[in-house]
Amino acid sequence: MTRWLLLTVLLHACLVEAREPIRLLLSIASNFGAGEDRPLRYANIDATRFRDVMTELGSVKSSRAYLLEDATADEVRDALRELKGRAAELSAAGNEVTLFLYVSAHAKGGALRLKDSTLPLDELRALASKIVAPLRVLILDTCESGAAARSKGGTLITGYSVALERVPLHGEVLISSSGPEEASEEWDALGGSLFTHHLLTGLRGDADLENDGRVTLSEAYSYAYRRTVVASARAAQHPMADIDVSGTGELTLTDTLRTPSAVLLSAESAGSYTIASLPQPSVLLEVEKVAGRELRLAVPSGRYLVRKRLGEMVGLLEVNLPYGGRASVDDSQLIKRSFSEVAVKGGNVELRASSLLLFGALHSPPVVDTPVNARAGLQYRHTFGEWWVGGAVSGSFNAYRGVGLHIDERSLLTEGGGGYRFLRWAVVPYLGVGVRWWLLEQTPIRDAEETLQSVFGVGPLPKRVSSGFGPVLTAGVEVPLPWHFMALIQGGAEVRHLDIAPAQDAKPVASWQVGINAAISVGVRF
Repeated sequence: MTRWLLLTVLLHACLVEAREPIRLLLSIASNFGAGEDRPLRYANIDATRFRDVMTELGSVKSSRAYLLEDATADEVRDALRELKGRAAELSAAGNEVTLFLYVSAHAKGGALRLKDSTLPLDELRALASKIVAPLRVLILDTCESGAAARSKGGTLITGYSVALERVPLHGEVLISSSGPEEASEEWDALGGSLFTHHLLTGLRGDADLENDGRVTLSEAYSYAYRRTVVASARAAQHPMADIDVSGTGELTLTDTLRTPSAVLLSAESAGSYTIASLPQPSVLLEVEKVAGRELRLAVPSGRYLVRKRLGEMVGLLEVNLPYGGRASVDDSQLIKRSFSEVAVKGGNVELRASSLLLFGALHSPPVVDTPVNARAGLQYRHTFGEWWVGGAVSGSFNAYRGVGLHIDERSLLTEGGGGYRFLRWAVVPYLGVGVRWWLLEQTPIRDAEETLQSVFGVGPLPKRVSSGFGPVLTAGVEVPLPWHFMALIQGGAEVRHLDIAPAQDAKPVASWQVGINAAISVGVRF
């Protein structure tokens, strides 16, 4: 009975999965238009960001998301033909397909201008209509993109108060970033176009008015329209929507609960907040937070800088999400800096540049034919953006056998150095160079030491003290931990110059050695 029940459950799950709509995405960009067009700066970046949001939160598998950067008209036509074949195969297998088409490029006179080639917007829509997809969603972020948004039996909408209460499951929705004779703005401060910037912010959670983790088409369009009109120069950019659909239901564009990584703004927080990924703002969100509602912004794992403008000051907080999870932010956590400092240094403002760490390390033996040297110590580190400097002091105690005796070995090691951090990922690789100074004390104790001293009247063997220095190369990773803690995992190679006596009462001889080491440090940033 149990086997039949299990088989029934598995069969039902397979049937349900087969009936789930499959989403295809083509994200098109070209920074270059016709010869007289001034090159865009962020079209490729915007197309990549849209692709990333839809694969992270929009139920589009990465294998079904196509990205065309600096595309020509013929490359777009070829990509749409390929999508047509892909959709036909999926449809023949009993799957329902939803097509998403995003474009960021120059446009004029009702045609896309793609690297000295043109693609009429009517042709673009016609090619998309030939793809076997019951529902097609086209998003055009181009100048004069509203020229493509003309009613074809649906409803032409120019205001942000659109209420798509019954978004169809069949047909076509076209969203344009501007009206028929309007320019679509690019902002250097945003690192992207104005419309796409606000659309992506909405898709990551700020447009979720129902607070249910789902951002619908109506929520996303209304949000992007409102924010674009308010922010555009002289309110001269008005997104439009052309809806030619039938059926019932809401179309969910993104599910912000698909990823555990999120920045949470507390219910008490209010004001203008910016959340930017570090070191480069591949994710850049601007929200106007109102009190009374906790806001969840879904972001990928990484490092983020949260900013809030406070008059002549700026509130800052660095957030680390290396393994997913959520980071809550409220105003009491913000570190205040002057606006002028932040304006000059941007994302390189160091909020907690110093760190104090405890570490344990293993070194290859400083004396040949002796055991590995295990040591513990204290380390200080200071960062200046990508660069770091630091110093450490550590000690060790070792004991090992010799011929007819055993040796107690103590050592003190001090070091200083600096290097470079590769601030591209949540876990930060780094390289460094430095100098180490060793002080080594060896105390030999003969077997039956007390008997030898009492019978032969001799004293103990003298201690041997050696010292030396040498350069060191290090490589490691910096791992952020909760509550401003951090860990360093590193290895290194060094050249040691030690004055070591080869035998008892012999004159010390300078010895050059090549050594290796590994260390783990845990500490707090302040």
